[in-house]
Amino acid sequence: MPTMRVAFVVALSAVLFGIAPQTPSAPAEHGTLRLHYVQKPIGYERYDLARDGDAFQMSSDFDFTDRGGNVHLNATLRTKADYTPVHFTAKGKSYRFVNVDSDVIVDGTSATVRADGAEAKITVPAIFYTVDGYAPFSAQMLMLRYWKQHGEPRVIRTVPGSPGNDVYVESRGREAIRIGTKAVRLERFVIDGVVWGRETLWLDEDGSLAAAITRAGGLGFEAVREDLESALVAFVQRATIDRLGDLETITARTPPLKIGTYAMVGGTIVDGTGRPAIADGVVVVRDGKIADVGPRASVTIPEGVVTVPIDGKTVIPGLWDMHTHVTQVEWAPVYLGAGVTTVRDMGNEFEFITALRKDINAGRALGPRLLLAGLIDGPGPNAFGVYYAATPDEAKQVVGKYHDAGFEQIKIYSLITPPMVEAIAAEAHRLGMTVTGHVPNGMTIDQAAIAGMDQVAHLAIRGEAGSDEVNRIIGVLKDRRTVIDPTQSWNELLGHAAGAPIAAFQPGVTKIPPPLNRLFSNAGTAGIDAATARTRLERGLRIVKALHDAGVPVVVGTDEGIPGHSVHREIELYVEAGFTPMEALQAATIASARAMKLDGELGTIEKGKRADLVVLNANPLEKIQNIRTVRWTIKDGKVYDAPTLWRSVRFQP
Repeated sequence: MPTMRVAFVVALSAVLFGIAPQTPSAPAEHGTLRLHYVQKPIGYERYDLARDGDAFQMSSDFDFTDRGGNVHLNATLRTKADYTPVHFTAKGKSYRFVNVDSDVIVDGTSATVRADGAEAKITVPAIFYTVDGYAPFSAQMLMLRYWKQHGEPRVIRTVPGSPGNDVYVESRGREAIRIGTKAVRLERFVIDGVVWGRETLWLDEDGSLAAAITRAGGLGFEAVREDLESALVAFVQRATIDRLGDLETITARTPPLKIGTYAMVGGTIVDGTGRPAIADGVVVVRDGKIADVGPRASVTIPEGVVTVPIDGKTVIPGLWDMHTHVTQVEWAPVYLGAGVTTVRDMGNEFEFITALRKDINAGRALGPRLLLAGLIDGPGPNAFGVYYAATPDEAKQVVGKYHDAGFEQIKIYSLITPPMVEAIAAEAHRLGMTVTGHVPNGMTIDQAAIAGMDQVAHLAIRGEAGSDEVNRIIGVLKDRRTVIDPTQSWNELLGHAAGAPIAAFQPGVTKIPPPLNRLFSNAGTAGIDAATARTRLERGLRIVKALHDAGVPVVVGTDEGIPGHSVHREIELYVEAGFTPMEALQAATIASARAMKLDGELGTIEKGKRADLVVLNANPLEKIQNIRTVRWTIKDGKVYDAPTLWRSVRFQP
């Protein structure tokens, strides 16, 4: 019987006898995405999508190994024919410290949501979707199909999520990615709100996911369909162009309040030198530099210069973060909003960070001054990043690449062998660069310093402050003038007792966007109580104080943490360790500038230096928590309104 006649008979039977015709099952859709972390291939996401009557059923297996640690997430999503979610589950991890345990059952306009150990019944809006972070990517793929099916709505509310956890989708048009001699036609999308900041995803002409560029644990994370993997760097570059365009838009919408020549008059000036604060002070700024500074009675304000009254406020030098990974453009306004005018990036995707630095330096985009440390690891399956050195020739080659691109430092990572530490350091020093990073496996911190590392990230010292062994190590570091960025705020954030409220020690967590809040709410260490966590932190703080007392330079670094707010917390922790408020402030200003050999132009409020300043509503020397009261941030003489900067990337000021 011909096919058309079969269809006619089936349809006629349905009319005459009320028999519903059976919809033939659509062929199952299978997808395999190669997962990359900082462009290194680390695992796969495999998904299956099949038609089940009038519904779709998707199952996903998301699995990768990062630096020896396995991350695995299983997810299922059942939807209606128009991709409206019916039942979503996700269990496992989406990153090393990010636990995911969600179950959402939708029944009409209500949903039962179980997430993070709690259960609630909520009313779902007309337009919503079920995702819990960037993974699995296949869930975001179906969200894009939903968006198209529902008329491309301006806003999608996500479940699970906090009130205001809105997602915005935008099509950026069609383009071709070349694979060998073949051009693959794709449509590019921007998604804002699944994670903090914007992701880029590509769908092919069948609506299947071709590639995605996002972030996990703060660093660049990519998923690319296996047959398109050779175009990974092209995808990263295309997403970078998009993101820089987004930052340029933020810049245009957030112009500086003042530029050129002006005088700030009447505030307390804490110049960062260690000298007493100047009451009723004046800072004259001319063309991005400090033209004069001192008490009102001794500073002559040139005729015609605009004055800015800052009575009751305190001026400090611009803050530094000496350990971060600026992997998304949203960090730029956040840092300025927090009073941070200079950061050292400690490992990033080469294509992104060099382009971002270029845009900021050219004045096309606002943001802190970027100093770059180029990441090098030893080769192997557990290596980090994509630049390795196992021989002296490889060390010279990769150090040379970073040097030629204008990087200030080399960052050594954990798999570099001791002989390669010496080779890398020698080549870096020959080229006028300095060396920082992790203490490699098989070495101690003092051995790393003797081998040529000028600086060390994290607090890689075992034992108790005051012990003979710790005193010996500190002696070596002092003799070598080794700079330490101990990242105690990062240790506190990940080492606090899981389930304990982060706001108890980090009030900034209440002001961050919902996706970040969900991410950090799942951070912490299981199996310990708050007292044990605090004991561990205090041990580290005692060593930080011992380093400082011995004259070892200690600088403020966060390893990201809570964007912007972790810089403030790092400074507060140094005071808890026993630093004076001035000493803690100097760790985030002049000590950092000295470590990067920029103390001649940055780090203090002195005549002739760059006008990198922060105007606070209260004095941090009286109470160190006042470091959080940023009103204006001034970078190279440009005055920015801090609350406006925070709001530009969906933070609360």
